[in-house]
Amino acid sequence: MVRSAIYTGTLIHARRTPAEHVFRYPVCFYAIDLDEIPELDRRLRLFGYNRPGLVTLRDSDHLGDPRQPLARNIRQHLEERGIPASDARITMLTNLRVAGYVFNPVTFFYVHGPDGGLRCVLAEVSNTFGERLPYLLGDEQRIAPLADEHAFRHEKRMHVSPFFPLDQDYVFRMGEPGDTLTIRMDVLQDGERPFWALLTGERHDMTDRQLARALARYPLMPLQVISLIHVEALRLWRKRVPFHRKPDFVPSEGSVADADPPAGARTRGLRPVEPTGRTPLAPIVRALAMRGLRHPVGGWFEVEMPDGTVHRMGSPASGSRHARIRVHGKDFFRRIARRGRVGFGEAYQAGDWTTDDLPAFLEILALTAEDVRRRPPASLVPAAISRRPRLPNPADLIRARRDVRYHYDLGNDLYRVFLDPSMTYSCAYFEHEGQPLEAAQQAKYRRLCEKLRIGPDHHVLEVGCGWGGFAIHAARERGCRVTGITLSLEQAEEARRRVEQAGVADRVDIVIEDYREMQGTYDRIVSIEMIEAVGYDGLPTYFANLDRLLAPGGVIGIQAITVPDQRLERYRRGTDWIREYIFPGAFCPPLASMVDAMRTSSELQVEGVENIGIHYADTLRIWRENFMSRSDEVRDLGFTDEFIRTWEFYLAFCEAGFRTRALGDLQVVISRPYNGALPQWPEERLAI
Repeated sequence: MVRSAIYTGTLIHARRTPAEHVFRYPVCFYAIDLDEIPELDRRLRLFGYNRPGLVTLRDSDHLGDPRQPLARNIRQHLEERGIPASDARITMLTNLRVAGYVFNPVTFFYVHGPDGGLRCVLAEVSNTFGERLPYLLGDEQRIAPLADEHAFRHEKRMHVSPFFPLDQDYVFRMGEPGDTLTIRMDVLQDGERPFWALLTGERHDMTDRQLARALARYPLMPLQVISLIHVEALRLWRKRVPFHRKPDFVPSEGSVADADPPAGARTRGLRPVEPTGRTPLAPIVRALAMRGLRHPVGGWFEVEMPDGTVHRMGSPASGSRHARIRVHGKDFFRRIARRGRVGFGEAYQAGDWTTDDLPAFLEILALTAEDVRRRPPASLVPAAISRRPRLPNPADLIRARRDVRYHYDLGNDLYRVFLDPSMTYSCAYFEHEGQPLEAAQQAKYRRLCEKLRIGPDHHVLEVGCGWGGFAIHAARERGCRVTGITLSLEQAEEARRRVEQAGVADRVDIVIEDYREMQGTYDRIVSIEMIEAVGYDGLPTYFANLDRLLAPGGVIGIQAITVPDQRLERYRRGTDWIREYIFPGAFCPPLASMVDAMRTSSELQVEGVENIGIHYADTLRIWRENFMSRSDEVRDLGFTDEFIRTWEFYLAFCEAGFRTRALGDLQVVISRPYNGALPQWPEERLAI
């Protein structure tokens, strides 16, 4: 009787963190007794061994010398590792070639002794990079089974997916191939199980008839496998699951992890800079850049090339801003050629260029780029971009938590380095020149409270409470109750400590919660520079929930970083360095987008708007100066020089955006129609 068989069933993959992701699809796979391969080749018309056929098996598809039979290669591999194999019955669970193609993420070789006992399992794991590594699951790897199964644990030794790190363990729970078969694989990391996969199958005899049925029901199964791998990878990328760079691979050892970072070095929360490489476009980009910047707007600058050559762009007549740029190598233009505007920022992160006045240079570039954009042929680009298809960007709760923690859970000590004592991480309002930052932040809070007419009888909900600055101010100065919500664990811990220290713990609650999950109603709702994390597609949901949470007669105050309404399509269909490296998932909504979302999802309407964006330029300048003057403290916290350059570029980039008024920061007062609580006569704060 032929022991080889066909199994049809289901494969399930389930990822729990950092994003929920589950998929399942029907599969067909084969249990091949290695000693029966020649007989299968003789008996079955649809099966071929080392020859062309509809369904085939080749020795070269698996480990060992491709000039030797697969059975000999596997037995030799086992014998070299102390596993008796000459008398063993070895059953291979695998995909076979269909129409000449095969890809096997994992092939299992069950090794049974003459008595039927399982001696070991050999798991041959392959990745899409063409690498292959066998894992021997023997007595040393056995763990306690949970049921009628064989259970093994083995450290991960080969990079399989760019969405998984190398420092993980595999747990295999394997049933015996019988009328049914169940194999489960768990991935373990830091005491958690971020991923598991389950393969189930029902046995069918290995006959031409069953092969034909399998081919009809599961056509081109190997192509489906590789296609689904790439489709699911795209979905994970869309969910912004962190990407892990592929390490080097040594066939006898597996993937070789990169050298450990220096003691105390921190990489949590920041993507590594994308690697660069040669590109034939770099000389073209260099020529175009030097030509396009010959007549800068708003200032002038000098560019010193690696060979010492200095190019002067513009003159003092171009404007008062001035900067000197030093390009340190060819990677500067290579990165721009490969990644455009994002590559320009990456080049600064990597140290490919430096300047004596980063904000001034970025302001000149912004003004020059806008001048170029207004003239043909560049003026035709926005129209083309507006017609480009755009995938939806749903702001689901899992993504929101991940994106917030990416930026804000870098550590409270880092933010103490450059923020004012109130730990306020939003635009201040400078009432007069030279006003200290802390006083300007309190002025901003006071201005919002006055606009919303917050009083001691009000219960205020703050959506995105940060480190508690507004909540403390409102409770202390206005006497109200405040419930502040955040998704950042580190912010919440620090905010609670600060609330207690300020003596307002009886009036302020800090809750780790998403606004979509909040219940109850509130007299006032405040949201200071949190709406940027909502995303374009999430704006209707955001305003619908604020409407749901607002009590009758209530008022909402939102402070939002905005882009001009005219740039909506260009902005939302593209990407930029900030969204790639600093605020993943961010979207600075134009005012028109906010109004449109209110119209379609709520009863809310705008009562007053004030643009305080010009104040953000000075706020960011002070933050950057604080950060750079205390960069040694940042290093002492364990952050690298690349991180410091990244943060410097981020703060200067934003400063330039607000200084040139390419960005705005709106304080928007919102309520519902027929609200008798609003003033009957124009007030200064609402009329601005």
